[in-house]
Amino acid sequence: MADIFKSIIEGSERLSSLDDIDEVVKDLSRLLRKMVRSRWTAAYFFDRDRRDFTPVHSAGLPRRFQPVFRTMPLASATIPLIKGLLQKKQHLLITDTGSSELLNPRFRRILRDVNLLAVPMIVRNQVLGAVFVSRDRKLPPFSNDEIAIIRDMVSHAALVVSHMRLFDETLDMAIELAGRIDVIMTLDEINKAISSSLSREKIMETAMQHIERITRSELVAILQVEGEDLEITAILGNGITVPPEMQPGSRIRGRSTASAALSRQSSQRVGDLRGRERLSPVDRLLMQAGIRSLFAIPLLSKDRIDGVLLLGDTDAGQFTPESTFTIEKIASQMAVALGNARLYEDLHILFISTVTSLANAIDAKSSWTKGHSVRVMQMSTRLAREMGLSNEVVERVRLGGLLHDIGKIGIIEALLDKPAALMEDEFPPMRLHPEKGVAILAPIEQLRDVIPGILHHHERYDGSGYPAGLKGEAIPLEARIIGVTDAFDAMVAERPYKPGQSVTGALTELRRCAGTQFDPVVVEHFSRSITRIMESVKPPPIQDEEDKR
Repeated sequence: MADIFKSIIEGSERLSSLDDIDEVVKDLSRLLRKMVRSRWTAAYFFDRDRRDFTPVHSAGLPRRFQPVFRTMPLASATIPLIKGLLQKKQHLLITDTGSSELLNPRFRRILRDVNLLAVPMIVRNQVLGAVFVSRDRKLPPFSNDEIAIIRDMVSHAALVVSHMRLFDETLDMAIELAGRIDVIMTLDEINKAISSSLSREKIMETAMQHIERITRSELVAILQVEGEDLEITAILGNGITVPPEMQPGSRIRGRSTASAALSRQSSQRVGDLRGRERLSPVDRLLMQAGIRSLFAIPLLSKDRIDGVLLLGDTDAGQFTPESTFTIEKIASQMAVALGNARLYEDLHILFISTVTSLANAIDAKSSWTKGHSVRVMQMSTRLAREMGLSNEVVERVRLGGLLHDIGKIGIIEALLDKPAALMEDEFPPMRLHPEKGVAILAPIEQLRDVIPGILHHHERYDGSGYPAGLKGEAIPLEARIIGVTDAFDAMVAERPYKPGQSVTGALTELRRCAGTQFDPVVVEHFSRSITRIMESVKPPPIQDEEDKR
């Protein structure tokens, strides 16, 4: 008896050190063969979702029995042995295996040469599984003492397996939780990135980068509604060549997975393009490029569809409903952000139209200055881009150029339309127009950053200008740019008191005054820009007959 207890303790310790269910069953079988002369051991584990026992883990099971045990589930509702095991949570000893009603006919046929002991694996009063221990019928059935040993060993094995499962489930939950946290953080990151921008291009670029990173899709495209068609606004190919017919600006007409998402206002999935008999021209192009799976999500915001997000993968069977939750959330965020950007663009267009009308009203006070503000705006914007300035500065220059003379609304028309050069005493009221312009525009919050360019566009680089006498780079850059283009347009335009200069003559005058009246760097950039434009429109030289020969 002491040897048996020693074997039980040693066996329990060994079982506790294992970390694989098959190894536990094998070691349990080895211990039982040694202690109770069992023949083989098989263990089934209860699947709560399926409400039956999963395929067997076994040790010592004859090879001819293995296919049967591994493929035949033990359904508690149809096998009395299992039903009783679950209800009573007690062991069952079957000595008449060849005829017992507790077994189905197939089991009775293959188990007729053994006695069978079924022992439930119970942990915290829950049935974890069942262990079947067999003994050759040539030997006596298991005694009560032997059954007690088997129950103890099975109980310890159940505890070991329970700990393994608990560890695995905890690990799976941790991995799943980490994945969900990653999804939440990614969605938050995308939300911050796209919500902080009112640029449609920036929103689409940011969203596409994140989607490509998350999904590892070989194709990410954004299509926007244009009339009856879809137009490819942006497309990214990773490891594939995007078809020429699907470059940005291309129109998608007729039937396609993307158009189906648009018309049905719901996500569309294609598991394998190769398995479809009739493909649209667009989907066929994608298949020829190597795409197998497609996923199209409508960009729906406030009952309006702005476009479609289209993803493609070179593997079939991608984009299952379970795997696309994050993508659809991103698409939803994109739709809202693009909708906000569209509203902002509409308001901005309305704002610019209003400002342009105001500037045109000022220019219209004199027939000689008609179109001056728009020309200054266009030249200033081009010059700011020529200098490589940021979009924000370019926009300030554009609005400043358009509104630089808005203060002249307070100047009497007699001065603006005077057919001769102004007298010395007529200059002071004219020089007030920058400050009058600021007074007019100051209440408009959207123009607060534009005002410095308007106020100081008549400052001189040497400090002798007005209204503040600023010098050099103390003059706002926007004002230095507008000052150059304003002077150039004034020089080339005709006035009642002077003819317009040639472009070459005006550029010469700008260079002469660089460093005194104008910023020399701005003048240099402007001169290069105007010269390049002139050369691009210059007609080719006429060749005479001698030159041709």
